[in-house]
Formats: sequence, C-alpha cells, structure tokens
Amino acid sequence: MGIFPKTLSNTLEYAFPSTTAFFAKTPIADIAQIHILYPETEKITKTFILMYAKFVNPLIKFLFKNSVLQAAATVIEQDTDVVESLYPRQKPKIRLPNEEIMFYAEKLYREW
Repeated sequence: MGIFPKTLSNTLEYAFPSTTAFFAKTPIADIAQIHILYPETEKITKTFILMYAKFVNPLIKFLFKNSVLQAAATVIEQDTDVVESLYPRQKPKIRLPNEEIMFYAEKLYREW
C-alpha cells in the first residue's frame, strides 16, 4: 500500500448485468481489469477477470506481478460475498418510491 498515492484516480465502467471494466493509473503501472459474470445454472455463476498492466519497467513487473494478481483474487472474494448477500431471500412486503430502480435492477439480474 505504500506505493499508492493517497488519492487514486480511476475509472469504473459498468454494463449491466455482466461486465465491469476498471481502469487505474498508479505509480508502478497503468492497470485495466475487465470482470465478466457468466451464469452457468440458476445457482452457479462463474467470474472471469481479464487483467492488463503496463508496468513502468520490467523490474517492477517482476516484483509486483503476483501482488496485482492477489489483489484481483481478493476483489473476487469480496464481490462474491456482496452478491450473495445483495438480494434478500424473502421478498419485501412494501416498495418505497426511491427503491424502484433497485427492483428493476433485480428483475434484470434474475431474468438474465
């Protein structure tokens, strides 16, 4: 964490429901991550990460390659926990007006 600046400039692009692209510029590399969710069955989803990094020099690539890959694995674990707990097991009995977008997002997620 000591190599990253206090303020990190990055871009997140999102194409619901299956694809997310993350772009970051760090002092050691420019990084692009593409996360793809592929539902196999009703209860099983595979996650793929395409990760590209343009390191500033080959020595830094050698030193930080595994750290960058481990960071991606941590992101997958965290995302899995979030998705598993995102939608309640029981349907809510009331709907608030400002929650309509979430119901629509859940409907798209379940129908996809």
